[in-house]
Amino acid sequence: MEYLRKIKRELLAVILIIVLASILRFLWLDKIPIGITSDELTYIFNAKAIFLTGSDISGTWNPLSVMLFHYPAYTTPQAELPYFLLTPVVGFLQFSLFNARITFAFLSVLTVLFIYLIAKELFGKRVGTVAGLVAAFNPWLIYIGRTDYEMVPATLFFLIGIYVLLKAKSWKILWSIPILYLAFYSYIATKLIFIPIILVVITYCYFVNKKFLKQYLVVLISSVLPVFIYALILKQDSNVRLNEIFTPNAPILINQVDAIRQITMQTPLKNIFDNKITEYLMMLFLKLFNTTSFSYLFLTGDNFFPLIRHGLFYILDAAFLLFGLAAAYKKSAKIFFLLISLSFIAILPHVFHSERLENFTPHITLLFPFAIILIAIGIDETLNLFKNKWVTYIISALIFLLYTLFFLNFLNIYLFQFPLQGNFDFPVRLLSKYTALASENKQPIIIYSPGVPDTFRKYIFYTNNYNKNTASLIRSAYKTNQFNFGNIQILGCNNTIDPTKTKSTIIYDFNCGALKNNYKRVVIPRLSDGGQSYDIFNDKTCKDFSLKGYPSNLKISDFAIESLSKQQFCETFITNP
Repeated sequence: MEYLRKIKRELLAVILIIVLASILRFLWLDKIPIGITSDELTYIFNAKAIFLTGSDISGTWNPLSVMLFHYPAYTTPQAELPYFLLTPVVGFLQFSLFNARITFAFLSVLTVLFIYLIAKELFGKRVGTVAGLVAAFNPWLIYIGRTDYEMVPATLFFLIGIYVLLKAKSWKILWSIPILYLAFYSYIATKLIFIPIILVVITYCYFVNKKFLKQYLVVLISSVLPVFIYALILKQDSNVRLNEIFTPNAPILINQVDAIRQITMQTPLKNIFDNKITEYLMMLFLKLFNTTSFSYLFLTGDNFFPLIRHGLFYILDAAFLLFGLAAAYKKSAKIFFLLISLSFIAILPHVFHSERLENFTPHITLLFPFAIILIAIGIDETLNLFKNKWVTYIISALIFLLYTLFFLNFLNIYLFQFPLQGNFDFPVRLLSKYTALASENKQPIIIYSPGVPDTFRKYIFYTNNYNKNTASLIRSAYKTNQFNFGNIQILGCNNTIDPTKTKSTIIYDFNCGALKNNYKRVVIPRLSDGGQSYDIFNDKTCKDFSLKGYPSNLKISDFAIESLSKQQFCETFITNP
């Protein structure tokens, strides 16, 4: 009976973790994030194209060639696996923000589950439960889990592979190989640390088990193969991604050394301390400390994680992380060095990515699971400090209350402040909605934009106009560079136009530069300050409605853009300056 009660308690804990993680990843997924970025849409659009045509949107790419690191046309090299992960869902469903993102949201929930399983395997059920709960409401995992960025499957498949290595015995260990291959093909940045991660994990597993050396060597040798092929192909193709690795031969180092030597007197120390190697090491340390800084991780985030006044973790996590480091070492030096080694390796993709010092969170995506496990150990050991159960209950309640307050603050920022910043190329979503409404009038519409193919692709996505009937038309647009659809024409920038000399509706991107005259217009505004993203000339769509001077009193429901009526849309998002 006691055994059954333990099983029921554990099952309830797992269900709670999954339910909490699911709510935080699926709730309002059709509205927040409020748009879709070009990188995300590359995967989504080509996944749909694979389903409908067997090729990419341009019809020039064989999907199977991606496994040999050849990528679709009109894209920069990205991860290989996401196309195939998205195809089964995106292919059958219509284009929408929710349909585009449910696959990765589900993968993010599985990521939380495997953080729980790994923590449980290393430290027991209680730490596993705490780790699962911490992962379920971690700011970064929520943020990235509601997107279609490749870090989501990469994190999941690395964790599954690590869990199989930790759990499996004898020849079952080899089940980790196909899973690790999925991890390798999931994200370009983590290819750099693929072998080091596997080497650290199998070394730990071998010293714990004291056997299965043959099987672990097979895993290690197998992991070398895709890395070798990838490096060979990159070298032959002179791929731009290879040039992004920061080496001592980077031009910036040569310039820095020359500048320093010009202001240094001639001494024997000059060549010892002022050279490419010393400057290279200095920049590596700068990037290392920037990446692990308190302000970045717990207070501010970066431009990729643009939540104002919030970090990638909660501030309270910092205390438990430090305590967790000490507690992990006390519990098991082997596990401590495993987690520390994996955490250190996880930040190397950013340390060795170009010479730029700015942080870029996707490059350290694998740091979060291991940090969360250490935070969970810190919380668990904090509760173990008190022998009196009533004191333990009080401390538990206090920790729960504090985390609840921090979590509610995060939700306030993410749900009610972040959308108003207009991230995720939101103005193009508004442009697409307006254009779809305006096209009903059968009047010609001309859009002037500095990013013609991107604007065209997003318009097709937001209006759900990619299907078997339009696939050939859209393919032709890419081949001819004539991005027209029905009565809509998208052209490059031209700030010499005179909207008064045409009856066409003109939509003009503010980034194209000011026109010579101040023509009568309505505006697709920026949500943050009301300034224009697009000027609309000869408007016939919203002219009969009462337009605001700037967007105000917005609600989450307003971001169901595609379902808004013409009046709702015009009076909410089109302004009359």
